[in-house]
Amino acid sequence: MTIEIETERLVLRPMAAEDVENHIVMMQDPAVAASLTPDQKPRSRAEEWRAAASILGHWQIRGYGWFSVFEKKTGNWAGRVGPWYPEGWPGLECGWAVKSEHWGKGYAPEAAIATIRWTFDQFPDLPRIVSVIDPENSNSQAVAEKVGETKSGEIFEYWSFKLDVWAADRAAWLDRFGG
Repeated sequence: MTIEIETERLVLRPMAAEDVENHIVMMQDPAVAASLTPDQKPRSRAEEWRAAASILGHWQIRGYGWFSVFEKKTGNWAGRVGPWYPEGWPGLECGWAVKSEHWGKGYAPEAAIATIRWTFDQFPDLPRIVSVIDPENSNSQAVAEKVGETKSGEIFEYWSFKLDVWAADRAAWLDRFGG
């Protein structure tokens, strides 16, 4: 079974081996790394390769994971968005990371809404979806609000981060965005 999700401007499919180089390039951008790495700086190519291997392995272990996001118009890889639930996480997360050249285009919320809908379809008993966000990352907070999440008051400690847990209740989310 091939999974492909289409939105108005994007095509999403499970992240695959051919996407690893795009992932590494994105994560080595200092602007992207500032919110997504332990020291808020780009990690080595080898570390990002291992992170990409973890992302691909998540699909094997959980049966779901990050989707690669492509622009319909150009076919260019724009980032990764989707469900993520590694061991120890505070809940099934919808996360997003978009190449900085695509910031401000609305790709993260467009793709996140599509993957949250897909996730709720796949897991009919899932009561909520979360996103863990650096309290300094106002861009991701704005995306969380656009996709129907609110700050829950929970704090998730990971690496040196104290991350805010944003969440959307399933019923309220489906009322707002449809099923």
